[in-house]
Amino acid sequence: MVRRFNGSTTTMTSDARRANGGRASGERPAETLRVVRPQGSRQAAFMLQLFILSAFIFPSDTVIRIVGAQGYLASLVSLVLFLAWAVTALLGLHDPVHTRYPVRGALALLWICALLSYAAMPLFTPDETQRLSADRWMLLLVGMSGVILVTAEHLRSPADLLRVIRTVVWGGAFSGAVATLQFWFLWDLKPLLRLALPGFETGDAYGSFQGRDALVRVTGTTIHPIELGVVAGMLLPVAIWLGIHDRERSTVRRWLPVGLIGMCIPMSVSRSAILAVGVAMATFIICLPAKQRVWLFAFAPAAVVAIFATTPGYLRTIIGSITAGSEDASITNRLDNYPRVVALVQQAPWLGRGGGTFLPEDATRILDNQYLKTSIEMGVLGLTALVLYFLVPAITALQARAQTTSPELRSLCGALAGACLAATVGAYTFDAFSFAQFASVHAVVLGLCATCWLAVQRWPAHTQIFPVSVTAAALRPAEPAPPQATRPSPAARIEP
Repeated sequence: MVRRFNGSTTTMTSDARRANGGRASGERPAETLRVVRPQGSRQAAFMLQLFILSAFIFPSDTVIRIVGAQGYLASLVSLVLFLAWAVTALLGLHDPVHTRYPVRGALALLWICALLSYAAMPLFTPDETQRLSADRWMLLLVGMSGVILVTAEHLRSPADLLRVIRTVVWGGAFSGAVATLQFWFLWDLKPLLRLALPGFETGDAYGSFQGRDALVRVTGTTIHPIELGVVAGMLLPVAIWLGIHDRERSTVRRWLPVGLIGMCIPMSVSRSAILAVGVAMATFIICLPAKQRVWLFAFAPAAVVAIFATTPGYLRTIIGSITAGSEDASITNRLDNYPRVVALVQQAPWLGRGGGTFLPEDATRILDNQYLKTSIEMGVLGLTALVLYFLVPAITALQARAQTTSPELRSLCGALAGACLAATVGAYTFDAFSFAQFASVHAVVLGLCATCWLAVQRWPAHTQIFPVSVTAAALRPAEPAPPQATRPSPAARIEP
């Protein structure tokens, strides 16, 4: 017996018939839910996996010089994703008009403000460098849009959703492994990884090793330790979710990524990382079932002890950096930025000077705050759009969590909401979109939030994200069997 619903099939297997005790066809048997992969979902997952691997494996400071910062390999793949989304929409292979979700609305608002700001840019007579930087900002926005739209609209089966989540978690674990080699052995793997990209050049804006008191800060495959720590803070709840639910994998394969990603927090020696992981984990724990919440609380002290045991001096360094106050140059520089930002915003309060055009020559005048940078470049309207771009996906994930009854999907929505909020607070501590790996991972997370929201609307209520060998569905009251010659009613099939 096969019933169609929303592009999915509900199939009664022979195991289910045996479990049902050989009931007659007129009685409702135990059922195994099997979601048929819609056309294009597998290909979309494959392309997203390529994008994620290119974002994590190859150092984000390795670019094609003529393109500039957007010549990073993952950025080029993201442009291909946007082109693929546009072509499939034009050919009618998917319907973006009737596929509506809040994340795309926030993205559209950011696009409107970015285009208006770009149009107003000539009024402020930008130089050639600023114009090129504004073009790169628009390319970044195109790439992020491609990742979000393909993830949201083309990942239409649980199997492909799981493939993408596994890839992004293991990608973060790879960056954590590179950071571990840097931290413990002072050996940088990035020069060897760059050899796989002939024709690409290294920007060398930052080194792989930076000092803070007695500790060495490392970068993994990112550009800066802050980026490493914030990205790890975003991915940690997703990795823990995968470790809890991915029971078909061995214990090592489930929990090794959690350890590698978690160790990036202390190895980055970053206050931003602590803030990001605190927000992400607090959100995730609140959204967990009570049993899993107690389990995590019981494990937390052991994790803290392991961090302090493996990174001697970490606690003293972090406490010193937090309590330094006016003695810390990075803190005083951030505070001194506010009067200067207010003066610049007053010159172009609504639309700004154009995205990407704020290029201070003095390193001490770099704004370690994406919100301040956006307020100068895109004005108050752009800042509002940016805040919504950060917050709407988190709200969307929490809304999807409230609407679904699947324990796995509810926990996943909590992990993704935590990742979004970690990015939201992390952007307050550094100019986030100037760092390619953060922008790439954040786009994937936003797309996954939209995927979960659409999954709640599309998939059957008891859809399993993880494959199971036996599904014991509850028996429903018996009802007469439909005649064999009767065709399914059109109302029984609802297209996504």
